[in-house]
Amino acid sequence: MLNEFLLLATAHLFAVASPGADFAVVLKNTLRSGQRVGTYTALGIGLGIFVHVGYTLLGVAIVLSQSPIIFDLVKYLGAGYLLWLAFQSFRSRPKAASTESEIVHIQLSKFKALKQGFLVNVLNPKVTVFFIALFTSIVSQKTPIWIQSFYGIWLAVYTFLWFSLVAWWFSRTTILAWYQRHGYIIDWLMGGVLVVIAVRLLI
Repeated sequence: MLNEFLLLATAHLFAVASPGADFAVVLKNTLRSGQRVGTYTALGIGLGIFVHVGYTLLGVAIVLSQSPIIFDLVKYLGAGYLLWLAFQSFRSRPKAASTESEIVHIQLSKFKALKQGFLVNVLNPKVTVFFIALFTSIVSQKTPIWIQSFYGIWLAVYTFLWFSLVAWWFSRTTILAWYQRHGYIIDWLMGGVLVVIAVRLLI
């Protein structure tokens, strides 16, 4: 089971580290509203992992994968939510230049940040497919359910820690000061990234 866990953790490590919708929303919220908001977004993503693990252990993942209507519904909801976030990013406009001591964050509540992270993760059908593949190809049916639950807890906690690190890194003062001057460009770029991810989900 140690080998099973190491394979699971390694596959998940590479999946989390690769840029995607989760990374994009953490980066956007951190640059716009600071480290604390970015960390709450990361917490929302981690909680979303519990949802994927939960229905995978219950076998609901197989139902999702075999039901085109339900799967498409999740896909359209996820793509629509990403497009809404992109629309919010495209509304960003140039601001007056500021020094590092004049950084002003755009207000975003902790709950809203957590909700954004949670919904972006839960409504991403690529994550659903990933967890189906992960647990069916690596985890043995003979593995006790409590050990599989431990795997799920590890995946959720690691995801939260990784994106918290992303939030910490991109909340450095020099980065934020630069963002205050050129943030609208980054917002537009992140909006474009979210649109691309949404379109990829749809096709």
